[in-house]
Amino acid sequence: MYTQKKILKSTETYLAEITRLKNELNSADAIVIGAGAGLSTSAGFTYSGERFEKFFSDFEKKYGFHDMYSGGFFPFESPEEMWAYWSRNIWCNRYMNTENGTYKTLLEIVKDKNYFVITTNVDHQFQKAGFDKKRLFYTQGDYGLFQCSEPCHNKTYDNEEIIKDMIEFQEDMKIPSEL
Repeated sequence: MYTQKKILKSTETYLAEITRLKNELNSADAIVIGAGAGLSTSAGFTYSGERFEKFFSDFEKKYGFHDMYSGGFFPFESPEEMWAYWSRNIWCNRYMNTENGTYKTLLEIVKDKNYFVITTNVDHQFQKAGFDKKRLFYTQGDYGLFQCSEPCHNKTYDNEEIIKDMIEFQEDMKIPSEL
């Protein structure tokens, strides 16, 4: 079987573009990396399909949404059910390790350069790969941090232990009210 679509660029053209990019990176005084969901998706952090079904099939069955993103906007029946969903989401996308080398490869390219990262990703993968925290700006926050529901101060709180508890003590798609 053959494609009817005409191939517009040759391997040589792509090689020339890669070589040019490599030269630009090598001669740059500073590098700004802009990263969004596609980078984490390429690293294995998919929000649908097998990964979603493995951790959220009960929510899919009850409510009919088919991906983690949609579940994040769902009007759950109670705070206990909402936090059962969100604790799993945070655990899957912040604390679980899914590594195919994407972030580490990027770090290898820029580690000896003056770099800065601006990202909408909330999954902490840049830091897990070894990027300097002082060179990161998470425009949408970090799943690993909580803040007060009332804006009384600028402090944030690590949430790993409470998220673990929410996962461990879930029953019938709900966390205990005291959590």
